[in-house]
Amino acid sequence: MRFVTDNGLVEPVFGSLGTDHVQLVPQSRGCIDDELVDVLQEAFPAVQFRLHANVRLTVGQRLADLSNYESHADYFIEAARVSQRLRAPVYSAHSGRRRNATFSQLVDNTLRCQDLFGCPVAIEGQYPSARGEELLVSSWAEYGQLLEANVFFAIDLSHLSILASASGDRSMALVQELVSSPRCIEVHVSDNDGRWDQHKVCDRPTWWSSVLPSIHKNCVVFSEGNHRSNIERCV
Repeated sequence: MRFVTDNGLVEPVFGSLGTDHVQLVPQSRGCIDDELVDVLQEAFPAVQFRLHANVRLTVGQRLADLSNYESHADYFIEAARVSQRLRAPVYSAHSGRRRNATFSQLVDNTLRCQDLFGCPVAIEGQYPSARGEELLVSSWAEYGQLLEANVFFAIDLSHLSILASASGDRSMALVQELVSSPRCIEVHVSDNDGRWDQHKVCDRPTWWSSVLPSIHKNCVVFSEGNHRSNIERCV
């Protein structure tokens, strides 16, 4: 089976994928600098690009997230500048590690980051880590807190698959509330086996498929499936 057509990328569960909005992500090769921003905007004028998480802005990977916002202030200042050059409508970032911040501090850092970027900044929740790291927003209780907090957020449904597998609870009512909230401004979709974030292409319906119609109308849904590896496997 092939997942690429003459018209672009296709996922079996969702059909053709649009390119109105595109994330620039940490897994991308190379660095995002002014020259690349200008090239992207000239080559794809109809595409609205946005930065996600600790996307590479310099050589080497920075583990910058919303829990260690102060420690990586220089990274976020540069990210905000690049985001504004892209005219990005939104920035989303990982919640980070519990050792770096409380939930309350996470919210404060996010609001400060939002002031810096001059656009909505969304907290992306996490999941129980197999490596034993304590990640912020990695339990159903904390996702409930996120829903009640006065911040924007991004829901990665593949992260919730890991949480559901680890907890033995799918909390469907909460998941539906999360994706239907007007503060949910991104939803990320990919597949995994419930153990770690594998970024598989969605080639079959999964337990969270039933909540997709409830996603808020102003929310942007991003496929985070690794189409490159899928193409290499299928051709």
